[in-house]
Amino acid sequence: MPVTLYPKIKLWFVNENNEAVLGEGLVNLLGAIEKHGSILVASKNLEMSYRYALHRISLAEKRLGFKIVKRNRGGVAGGSSELTVEGKRLIEMYLKIEEKWKNS
Repeated sequence: MPVTLYPKIKLWFVNENNEAVLGEGLVNLLGAIEKHGSILVASKNLEMSYRYALHRISLAEKRLGFKIVKRNRGGVAGGSSELTVEGKRLIEMYLKIEEKWKNS
């Protein structure tokens, strides 16, 4: 029985220490934060734990050396989150390169 195979290439960015910084999962998380204005809502929509989402963001920020998500504590009323300019640029870079790969 013949099997059909399809190529799949994963894209991720690394820093100067060759540490993974940004890949499809974090791009999806950042996009959901941008859409919903909340890490909690974004993580729920992606079926990801809030704790894991925070970990992914914090690790990326540590490895990058700058913030990609601005967090606003909200207490009883709830907080909000938004991407920094740098966070938005990372998504744009990733999507631009991904699009080039798909169209080549």
